[in-house]
Amino acid sequence: MTLQDLGSIGEVVAAIATVMTLGYLAIQVRHNTRGLDQNNDLLRLSYENHVREEGTQLRALLAGDAELASIWRRGLAAEDLERIERDRFELLIINVINMLGAQHDALGRGLAQPHIATYLYFVARTPGFRQWWARHREQGSSAEFRRWVDSLTQPEPRGDGPAA
Repeated sequence: MTLQDLGSIGEVVAAIATVMTLGYLAIQVRHNTRGLDQNNDLLRLSYENHVREEGTQLRALLAGDAELASIWRRGLAAEDLERIERDRFELLIINVINMLGAQHDALGRGLAQPHIATYLYFVARTPGFRQWWARHREQGSSAEFRRWVDSLTQPEPRGDGPAA
């Protein structure tokens, strides 16, 4: 066997090793992609559970306190509130703003579906929320978030669901 024959055998072995390496890498990429997809699914579910939990806590708070529920209902209807009632209503609205902020971030990252926060969208369209938002919209939020909440506060045509 000559040196040239050994070189040819080496090239064949190198070509086979390259094909095997590429096959192995393709399998690893496929496994990694599957793992990332599963992780994204878990993040989505975790976020959706978080939104549901926050909404449940807000509703439980309102359901457990008739006075607070009355303030919430009257505040959303833009009825006159006494000073302490207005303060309590504003604290509840800040809670909603925080939940909307989380929803906005999650939508931007592809971690949420618009329907998850339907109740928040309903609240954003009430006269009381719109009045509060008009007074406070410039405080501590990004222009993108303000535009998004502005779009939520617009009355919706009858028969449609929340804006996507």
